[in-house]
Amino acid sequence: MFGNDEVFGDLVLRHSAGVSNSFVHVLLHSTNADHDPYDHTVQCCDPFQLTERMFICRLPSNLSNTVYEACESPGVPNHKVFRQYGQLYTIALFTGPWTPGQLSEWDAEGDITRFVTLSQLVHPTSIGFGNSARLTFGPNGDFISADPGPCRGITEQAFTIPHHRNWISEPECEQIKHLLANSNMENLPDKVARARWNVQHAAYQYFFEVRTLLVVSGLEALLHTRNPSPRNSKRKPPGTGKQFAMRTARLAKLLNVPFTLADAAAVWDHRSDVAHGRDPWAARQNARGGAQQPPELTKNDATVKRYLQAEHLLRATVLRCLTDAQFAAIFASDASVEKSFPL
Repeated sequence: MFGNDEVFGDLVLRHSAGVSNSFVHVLLHSTNADHDPYDHTVQCCDPFQLTERMFICRLPSNLSNTVYEACESPGVPNHKVFRQYGQLYTIALFTGPWTPGQLSEWDAEGDITRFVTLSQLVHPTSIGFGNSARLTFGPNGDFISADPGPCRGITEQAFTIPHHRNWISEPECEQIKHLLANSNMENLPDKVARARWNVQHAAYQYFFEVRTLLVVSGLEALLHTRNPSPRNSKRKPPGTGKQFAMRTARLAKLLNVPFTLADAAAVWDHRSDVAHGRDPWAARQNARGGAQQPPELTKNDATVKRYLQAEHLLRATVLRCLTDAQFAAIFASDASVEKSFPL
């Protein structure tokens, strides 16, 4: 995917002044065994240009190994590593030679970070910041050194639920490119900004129960209102669970996302078990009546299917808000939400 090894060298020379060292900030997306054999989305076979200076491409094998070496501890004394994983593709930002006043740390202007955020909204993958580095090249394009980026922390690796296509397709690249050029996350209403925070942090959570809490909280950030007024003044104001179930089902219908009222209620119940310290898998017991370990979570599990649709709904809502100001205005305030989704 995304071209061959030789293309990267041509891009280095293209963005070099030819008289001094030049810099390339890279984020490598590594291979793993998690893939969806039934997803036949068209691959992108050539390098993809996201902005004037940022590309999705492939590093030559010697440079991809250099990035891994820069980001991974070699041990004491150093040990030769035999890796059983490789490179899917690399996000490369060609900043060229250093100029006075230019910030030199990895992704100082946040271009690669913004790409990762948008790509996780478009199609979640396991890409994190664990394989990030600033590469230095000489005037003739010869490699000189690699300085690690933010390789450690909660964003080191994202997590997906098996089995899942762990790469972005050509149409998704086009969508991300459009978002980079035409969206501004700083202009989102507060409700949507908090929803985006939840879906972004859910991507870096390994535990399914924590992801469920974050995704439900993201949808609540969009749709929950304080002291909602029921249509019938004699009725009791709807509780938090009812707000979530009814409004998420209506939002899903608006966005043509398959997520029913029953799905919403089931997701809410699972969230409530986790939030209140109950065993969310208590209903699944072995033949002797004793509690068993939580099941292996795959896309075929009914609970996981409902969770994935809830996450899809959350991501789809944030994406629509990034490019549709009229739609984003629905979530400008509690009053605007109650007007669009009355109970």
